[in-house]
Amino acid sequence: MIRLFSPAKINLGLWVRGRRPDGFHEIATVFHTIDLGDEIFVEEGPLCVRTSSGIPMEENLVYKALLELGTRLGSVPELSVYIKKNVPEGAGLGGGSSNVATVLRVANELLGKPMSEEELMDVAASVSSDAPFFFIGGTALGTGRGEVLRKLKPLKLTITLVLPSVRSSTARVYSALHERHFSPNIDPDEIAKAVEEGRYEFLRNDLGELACVLYPEIGEVVRFLEHIGLRPLVSGSGSAVFYIGKPSAELRLGAKLRGWKVIEVRSWLGV
Repeated sequence: MIRLFSPAKINLGLWVRGRRPDGFHEIATVFHTIDLGDEIFVEEGPLCVRTSSGIPMEENLVYKALLELGTRLGSVPELSVYIKKNVPEGAGLGGGSSNVATVLRVANELLGKPMSEEELMDVAASVSSDAPFFFIGGTALGTGRGEVLRKLKPLKLTITLVLPSVRSSTARVYSALHERHFSPNIDPDEIAKAVEEGRYEFLRNDLGELACVLYPEIGEVVRFLEHIGLRPLVSGSGSAVFYIGKPSAELRLGAKLRGWKVIEVRSWLGV
């Protein structure tokens, strides 16, 4: 049996640049892996994907990715996969997308590497726009649907996650987008430069601002963190809110009173 670590991510920033002809949205985002992650166990056997949280196999992104891999190779990989979920679901932390990249890589190795990494990333992108990022990890600028990637200078950050007791639906947030939420003039090169220079005040999240409206619980977290002098951002489409820095005693007390979960994480630079 093979045991693997599948890291989560945050979006240090996310800008929606417009709507694409294919129905998706054109975005610019800064992905960053963190040391919070799922544990994955893989062994040979009839195709089966199970999780500790009970996600139905047919709905699991890993299962869909393995079926797509099988379609492209001519036969479905005979692998038994068990995922111990430590990354909160519906939080914008990319747990499922990370699982896809982690399992596809090891499946390809077990099959004798019939696919290049670029081909594997294309398989991953067919089930999740975020999944290709997890083949490179660290910090990267994502454009297109998020699958066009540019590696950035590694960052070593301490980050505090604050999670309200609500799950956010990415589909719901994206479906509520209107042109007034777009940032069509944002320059991806300027985003990359700002991040590499540590100018984090430049960061924002168009999706996160909308998520705060659709999910009042997320907005409450953001307002509380701002009230105590912090600069919070939403990761992805939520529900996780984060800021760069350690958790303060005031935050921990406020979160405890409100039933929020606080997790201190660090940058994860491995692949």
